[in-house]
Amino acid sequence: MGRVNLATLMLGAILFLIAGCGKEEKAKESQSGSSPAKDSLVIEMKGQTGKTVFEITRLSHKMDYRNMTGGIFVRGIDSIVAGGNYGWIYSVNNVMADIASDKYVTNDTDIIKWHFRKFSK
Repeated sequence: MGRVNLATLMLGAILFLIAGCGKEEKAKESQSGSSPAKDSLVIEMKGQTGKTVFEITRLSHKMDYRNMTGGIFVRGIDSIVAGGNYGWIYSVNNVMADIASDKYVTNDTDIIKWHFRKFSK
């Protein structure tokens, strides 16, 4: 019961933040002609030499994931679960990765960011 309430509260807070920022972002989008990807939440952590992004993330976060043919698909982090057209993707050193998080081996100098993002349909 407590987890459901916490997840509902966190989702409500995220939706509130998204709704509150919409007008300003639309104005910026119409001025520039294109819009950058919009993240609802970003989790940042440091890389560790010889460890994968997935291993590092599991050390400090509760993860919901599935084993797939190409590697592990992360469905949720800390009770924020992908759904609809929202999902988790990650970047290393501000470059979006093109492989599964269990395949990307990091170094101590790397900065990992998990992005909870709305994808266009």
